[in-house]
Amino acid sequence: MPTTPDAPKNFLGIMVSSTFTDLREHRARLLDAIRGLRFMPVGMEDVGARADLDVIDSSLKMVAESAAYIGVISRKYGQTPVCPKRNPDKLSITELEFNEAMRLKRPVLIFIMSEKHPLTEADMEFDSEKRAKLAAFRERAKIMREGSDVHRIYDVFDSLEDFSNKAAKAVGRLSEFLRTPGVEERQAPPEDESEEDILPHAPALRALPKYLGSHAFLGRAAELQALDDWSAAADPHPMLLFEAMGGSGKSILTWHWVNNGATTIRNDWCGRFWYSFYERGAVMSDFCRHALAYFKGKPVEDFVKKRTPELADLLIPELERKPWLLMLDGLERVLVAYHRYDAAQMRDEEADEATDQIAKRAPCAAIRPEDDDLLRRLAAAGLSKILVTSRLTPAALVNKSGQPVPGVRREFLRGLRPPDAESLFRACGVTGDSQAIQTYLQSNCDCHPLVTGALAGLVNDYPPDRGNFELWAADPSFGGKLNLAELDLTQKRNHILLAAINALRPESLQLLQTLALLQAGATFDTLKNFNPHLPPQPHDETKLNKQRVYLASVEECSHEYAVRDASERLWNTIRDLEKRGLLQYDGAGKRYDLHPVMRGVAAGRMGDDDARKLGQQVVDFFSIQPHNAWVQAETLDDLAIGLQILQTLLRMERFQEAAEFLEGDFSNALIFNLDAKEEIAALMKPFFPNGWSSSVGLISKFQLLSIKNIASFPFIIEKPLLSIAILESAVPLGLEVGNVHNVRSLLSNIMIAYDNSNKIHSMSCVLSFLAKIEPFLVINDDILRSACDSMFYYTIIGMYDHADKLWKKIDSIGEMYSIDYNYSGYSEYCRAEYLFCLGELEEGFLLRAEGLADNGRNRLVVKALTKLRGRWHMLLRQPQEAVVSLARGVRLAREAGQHDSEAEALLALAQLRAGHRIDARADAERLDGKTKSLYLAELWRESGHTDRAIVQALRAHEWAVADGEPYVRRYELNRARDLLEEFGAELPEVPQFDPSKAKGFPWEKDVDAFIEKLKVERAAKERKQKRVVAQSQPER
Repeated sequence: MPTTPDAPKNFLGIMVSSTFTDLREHRARLLDAIRGLRFMPVGMEDVGARADLDVIDSSLKMVAESAAYIGVISRKYGQTPVCPKRNPDKLSITELEFNEAMRLKRPVLIFIMSEKHPLTEADMEFDSEKRAKLAAFRERAKIMREGSDVHRIYDVFDSLEDFSNKAAKAVGRLSEFLRTPGVEERQAPPEDESEEDILPHAPALRALPKYLGSHAFLGRAAELQALDDWSAAADPHPMLLFEAMGGSGKSILTWHWVNNGATTIRNDWCGRFWYSFYERGAVMSDFCRHALAYFKGKPVEDFVKKRTPELADLLIPELERKPWLLMLDGLERVLVAYHRYDAAQMRDEEADEATDQIAKRAPCAAIRPEDDDLLRRLAAAGLSKILVTSRLTPAALVNKSGQPVPGVRREFLRGLRPPDAESLFRACGVTGDSQAIQTYLQSNCDCHPLVTGALAGLVNDYPPDRGNFELWAADPSFGGKLNLAELDLTQKRNHILLAAINALRPESLQLLQTLALLQAGATFDTLKNFNPHLPPQPHDETKLNKQRVYLASVEECSHEYAVRDASERLWNTIRDLEKRGLLQYDGAGKRYDLHPVMRGVAAGRMGDDDARKLGQQVVDFFSIQPHNAWVQAETLDDLAIGLQILQTLLRMERFQEAAEFLEGDFSNALIFNLDAKEEIAALMKPFFPNGWSSSVGLISKFQLLSIKNIASFPFIIEKPLLSIAILESAVPLGLEVGNVHNVRSLLSNIMIAYDNSNKIHSMSCVLSFLAKIEPFLVINDDILRSACDSMFYYTIIGMYDHADKLWKKIDSIGEMYSIDYNYSGYSEYCRAEYLFCLGELEEGFLLRAEGLADNGRNRLVVKALTKLRGRWHMLLRQPQEAVVSLARGVRLAREAGQHDSEAEALLALAQLRAGHRIDARADAERLDGKTKSLYLAELWRESGHTDRAIVQALRAHEWAVADGEPYVRRYELNRARDLLEEFGAELPEVPQFDPSKAKGFPWEKDVDAFIEKLKVERAAKERKQKRVVAQSQPER
């Protein structure tokens, strides 16, 4: 048996041990219950294959690293791994894990399946030897400890629902125990480092990726002293932010200090972690996953399925308990100002314009709201220190006056001191008078480090006398023609960098511009595919095969002189770009890349012809790279190849091909698999350069219809009026194309947007047009969706008889269900809402809806069902069960950059009623004004503030009244009036709808005309069919 520590890892992990295939749904419920209480479930779902651990070691390691153990024993014994030394009795993995938990004296919960539990044949154990072991294990698991006659407290469950209820309550009790002072503070000895591990383990520095410096570090004495002072434990600021324009040396300064100064000033760091946001995408969740993997000594794969809010809840306590040093380099990439498909090529002056290309948000706000929350929490990170570099200061880190919030220290980084800039200049091989060099650098580029290196490259490339500064500066054909006197610093920097680029030979320029198109740099093997010295590509191959055939032909003729010479010349070109300070190399990652500023300037210098030529090479190369099916994507990294292709097509302004690429699986993965609203909005914007109602005009009408539908998705919940505007601008296109399916789809989405705008009468009007179109629908999906939309609407306004009739219609369709809707669970969700309003919702139907939504990867329906389940459990007075479901729903919403304030209010209310220790008033204050939900009124009441509860109930009543009778939210209106009566408040009058306030739609006459055209066409078709039938009849 391997040696394991007697204390768990210092994190709130709970081991879930059981057989798997027969308990898949039971485990899912248990994992959600654990997550709902802000613990980390540990089990086989999150374990990837590891070369250093077999199944026994891996399982026992999970037990050792967990703070508690939960065993679920079914009617199967499970896998029995063979190992004479570690498993001589041929016990199952589950029993081995139980034994380890007992040996380590972990808190243990046991659930045993009863004889009454429904089972399939595959879920039963028939092997006689295993049956005997299973019976013995079931009895032994009930005993408190070996040799005792005392039974532990355990639960027997008769069904999945019974297990879910008992598990939620038991995990709630376990959570209170684990949070008792002293339980979670136990320390584990450090793990032995494996020689096979590639990444360093704490406390050694881990950098993702290592900084790519183009020159040695020089100067910055004052800044280094500021870093030393800040890093001291006595300094009150957990966070230090260096703000500066691109290329000022923020990264090299902090990289140098982290490697050379941090450990000199303090020797008690638990570890140092460097994370760069350049070229990785503006995703804080990825930073959290890698930081947690470093902290806990686990593979990053263990955290892949967790999203930012959940990751933050694991990260922040660790930072508050121990002194870690974290570095976030290039944080501007998470801000709205950089929320564009071409953020990697964005220049400082574009960020300084401070406009949001997507939806008029604050430029310095985080792209994802949960990132703002995380930044605020990092600024109060207790014992740890957080070092940040950014071109802009995040809004979350400053108050309304623009001053740093408590816990944040901000430093503005200027250029180098003139003597240091001269040293950098001379280190590049330049000679000349010291005073002349310093004066030139100070007046022309403020001793900006990146520009100083580029200027040195220009001087070194001066043909009459390479490296001679005075001659170069005086020559009107070289240094004398730069003419920098009237430019500001940013303009001077860009002017000099452009001069450095323009001085390149054509092949060097082509390679530099190709790298500017690549989002994550390139290895040498990748660069060989873009070698500008290779013979021209053949022109007689088809578009789909020419790159593959070309590369094969190069391989075949590699012995030829031209190809051998091209490889050598590529190497010389790379070295030349490095010497000029234009290209950087990461030795650890074996990756070539450009400084972000250089990338922006190089991309901006690229003409349309160059962009088309080089972009085609990039598209061709990545189009033949293998990748998993888009529908299997779990993170944006899984879509990296597709995103590179799409972003390059957009850069080339090949909008038709970009639209084709977006159709189908790729856009579905962004929408349904990832709910990636922010990324979708950024990718859509280039199609609409003059506003969302316009378009580039370079794609077909059918493609534009699809693109507008996709573009409306990011806004349909939080900015529904913008979504309506986009969709309504597409209606004329749908009518012109003449496709009933497209018109139906547009109107359905418009109706959803009106629901989110609380415009119930407008929903009714849209629904009337859908009803007129319904007789002409021929696609099963359309028929089903139309019926679901109607059922959903009638449930809202309380016409339950109509809703019931529609469900019977939907249910009768049966085999006509298509995979999309059958497995998305949308129709079942609509039915579940109806049953809930009538008080007839049952667990079985809810499980059916949840299973369909989960299997169909429809995150929108999954989120809606988690809230519905929470409401249902609250109605049944089961607050702990409600907590489990609502916690998942709130997490899913935050992962998508949303704040479902109603779900958060309901979660707080459920936690309060379940006996959790929460600050109800603080939660109510936080949510006040953000939701008109009655659950917030109940939260105010139960926190002892009836007056504020009444105010909130009146808000809820006003919201439920909507447009006035009969266009009201019936269920919510009845609840609001009941609650106001409980409070003893005067009941407001419910007004009737005022028809004079009704506004028509800009498209309604056209839609009516379209429907009349369909009627005429159908009548003509029917007459023709009758004539054909009549002509086929024999004469009498």
